Amino acid sequence: MWRRSFARSWSDIFKPKGILCLSERKASSDAKVPVRSEIRRHRKLFSLTVREEREEALRDFLPEKPVLPPGWNFKHSTGSNLFEMTKEIEIRGCGVEQLHVVALLERKQYESTYRMDNGERNEQEYLNFALFLNKNRYEKGGLEFGLTSIDMELIMDSVTVHDTKEKYEAAKQCWYASKETHQLPTNLSLRRYRDRFYRGPMLNELDDDLSDEMIDYLDERGINDAFADFMMSQAYYLEQQEYINWLRLLRRFSD
Repeated sequence: MWRRSFARSWSDIFKPKGILCLSERKASSDAKVPVRSEIRRHRKLFSLTVREEREEALRDFLPEKPVLPPGWNFKHSTGSNLFEMTKEIEIRGCGVEQLHVVALLERKQYESTYRMDNGERNEQEYLNFALFLNKNRYEKGGLEFGLTSIDMELIMDSVTVHDTKEKYEAAKQCWYASKETHQLPTNLSLRRYRDRFYRGPMLNELDDDLSDEMIDYLDERGINDAFADFMMSQAYYLEQQEYINWLRLLRRFSD
């Protein structure tokens, strides 16, 4: 994990404990500590998760919570690998538009992940995400942009035009598991349905003027290099929050 690539200093690990004054000793002795009915079976696992969480709180390199760009609404559920953002904008001459960004945190591929001696990855870090855009005055479909954030730069990978509302909604639902049945075939069938339709050309084969105009189209709606950098920062921050939550959940199994 990237956060473990930084070496712990001895001062952080073996920090001397403070000495309690008389009043503090009395208060601590008077406090009622709940008595466990059974001996904790995995005391080392419990203590290690507690120590790790405390050390994480003391580190000075923890990612800060990024500032949400103006006008955007953010949504993420604890324990989920997905986060999304929505925004309603009005473009002069184009009317009101609905923007919906969906992204997944990095999926771990432990067997193929190589790290150097200092713990850093021997590859560039990137984040793939999708932007769904539809117009209020054109309710039949919408646009789907496949985007990548890498080195604080926005890369446009694909552009799909959905000419019906059914295709547009199916493309969005491919990012979600079925909430009704929690069955994989529901999501898989949506992907198969989606793959039956034309997904757009290879963008590197387009005329430069056309591809540049599409980048300007996104920039006019606030989707640019700065937004791509925010998406990467948000992924870093959520990764850290999910790691802390993972430690706390693991601690439950120390009994």
